[in-house]
Amino acid sequence: MLALGILCLLFALTVPAASQPVGMFSYPDTETAQNHWEPQFGSKPVRVETLADGETVVALDAEFAKANDRGCWDWVGDLDLSEAGRITFDISAENGGVAGNVGIYFGTPNGWYTKFWWWGAPDDWTPRTFRLDGWGTEGEPDGWDKVDRFRFSIWSAGAGKATYRLRNFRILPLDRAENFVKNGSFEIPGIGVAYGWGSGHWGVGDLPWAADMDLWRERWYLDHAVAKYGKSSLCLDNREDVPLLKAYSVWIKLPRNLKPSVLSAWLRSDQESLPVTMQCGGRSVKVTATGEWTQAVLPAIPRADRMTIIISPNARGKLWIDGVQLQALENPTVEFHPCESDEGFAAREAKVDWSFPQRTPEVAAGRSISGPVEPAKVIVDEHGRVLVNGKPYIQHSLGLEFVRDLPVLNFAAASGFRDVCCQIRPSVTTARLKEIFDRCAEVGLRIIPWLDGAIPREQFAQHIKTLKDHPALLCWYVYDEPSGARFAEADYRYKLARELDPDHPALINYLSSKLQDHTGDIYSTDVYPIPHGTPSGAVSAVRAMKRSAAGSNKPVWMWLQGTGYAYWMDREPSPRELSCMIYGSLIEGARGIYYFAQIPRTKQCWDEMRAACVEIDALTPALSSLEQAPDGETWVLAVNTTATAHDATFELENATGMLKVEFEGREVKAEAGSWADRFGPYGRHVYRLAAP
Repeated sequence: MLALGILCLLFALTVPAASQPVGMFSYPDTETAQNHWEPQFGSKPVRVETLADGETVVALDAEFAKANDRGCWDWVGDLDLSEAGRITFDISAENGGVAGNVGIYFGTPNGWYTKFWWWGAPDDWTPRTFRLDGWGTEGEPDGWDKVDRFRFSIWSAGAGKATYRLRNFRILPLDRAENFVKNGSFEIPGIGVAYGWGSGHWGVGDLPWAADMDLWRERWYLDHAVAKYGKSSLCLDNREDVPLLKAYSVWIKLPRNLKPSVLSAWLRSDQESLPVTMQCGGRSVKVTATGEWTQAVLPAIPRADRMTIIISPNARGKLWIDGVQLQALENPTVEFHPCESDEGFAAREAKVDWSFPQRTPEVAAGRSISGPVEPAKVIVDEHGRVLVNGKPYIQHSLGLEFVRDLPVLNFAAASGFRDVCCQIRPSVTTARLKEIFDRCAEVGLRIIPWLDGAIPREQFAQHIKTLKDHPALLCWYVYDEPSGARFAEADYRYKLARELDPDHPALINYLSSKLQDHTGDIYSTDVYPIPHGTPSGAVSAVRAMKRSAAGSNKPVWMWLQGTGYAYWMDREPSPRELSCMIYGSLIEGARGIYYFAQIPRTKQCWDEMRAACVEIDALTPALSSLEQAPDGETWVLAVNTTATAHDATFELENATGMLKVEFEGREVKAEAGSWADRFGPYGRHVYRLAAP
């Protein structure tokens, strides 16, 4: 039994002119704010906080007892938004990950205009800008000129407390030349990879890149010496010895009522004539990049719910990309229009701490695993522990959405992982799956085969019957993210897997909207909050699962975000954000961690995963022990779940003398049952002391 786990939460207006601020988020004091704001559904009254620069902001405190509890506050006043094009405001949160869905509303006497988003809000101030065309409705709203209240509402993902802060509400005109591409001029700061851009798919899975990401970073990078706009461009350096790299934007979502759009990008090459293909919305165009900046254009793009821009060099050479725009126009503007949110995102991302949690060089260096694996008996015991050959086992997997090249498995083991979770699609035959199993066993990996829900039942059964006695098998992952009618299919496949192989656990991974009543031997979900939310979003999901799993004594496993720069994830977690998710999950009861999915693009994220391999293995005996003091010692795990450094004081009866801080090569002094320590942004510490 873990002796102590601590999760430290060092936690009537006149109508304005367009482009003018509205004072609904700024008041001299709390009493004045409460005269304008009405809490709903039992929510706490609003407060006013004063920032370091003297600006006042509205603070909304929420305390949730369970999932789907609601916090809701109404600002009451008259607004005529009939001539407005957009509204914008800044939002930040403390422990914002405890909430999932966020909704904003403009109310009229007979109905509401509604807009929702997922992920909550991050710790640092982030802009939210919304066009007013294309909003949903509830009831029968009377028109944008009849607005008489604004509502901010959040729904919890689980029990916990959170504070949301709002400032700088403004009404903006509609920009007819609005650019919907995030970071189209590559000026948002990062760590060498362009915010909001990648090279396709979640992480990198193909050779030669996956086993040599330094090579990838040499060929796909931000160039601060060449730019059409600002100070940076994206450079794709496609030389003779490697496959051609492309540039992919994250998802772009256009308002529903927009007419066809035009894509444009400024291109330049070190070649006299470099053929390039631009794609978006199911359309493409072939253009030529030369030694001078040239604007390439793809017109008449139909709207889709999820649009991605792909810029593909078709020959060797360097290609610089800058000034990318997707505009609801027939022809693009020559001048560059930054995306409305870019300025706020740039300010937020400039504050991200990309340093590592404190650790010794030996831990930071990670480790290497070698095979072969030993045949193992895998069970879940009556205490909810996974036992491998009778010993407690904390699963810690590199997620691989595909394994096209078996040497990727060699690289995973050489990087220190002893587990992999591999998605097996219908195209993978049983013979090919056995090759994957065999390579895992050879190099020292245990495998969790994630059997895609599209696999025919006969093929599903054949996989299990053929490989149920394979030494590399850890457990069966029989279905991912069922919903609606697919719940029944997921349950069927779980039962079939256990009938065919009663000697290995089987699990279903559920959406984060279902954190209770999990069919299967293990609770599991996935939450990927970075950068739109906070690490506490993942931690809250573990807390909810652990509470639900308590009655059945099932283990809790958690998919954590290990990649980004694709789809809706604008970037990967920083080392500190990832460490916070790992330690927060362990403290809340997770006894299995996977990382989704493939090799990260940043060295920082990958190195944090590798160091965590060492740390989780060292913590496994204490986290899994049934003793009150494992090996006669007390272990204290603590993590700061905020992006701000904090001092913390701990009180533990009979704590005295020098306490070892694991993984960091240092000690702290305890006196009279108390000690203090400093926690950096999302920092973690592990203390070990003799049991009283």
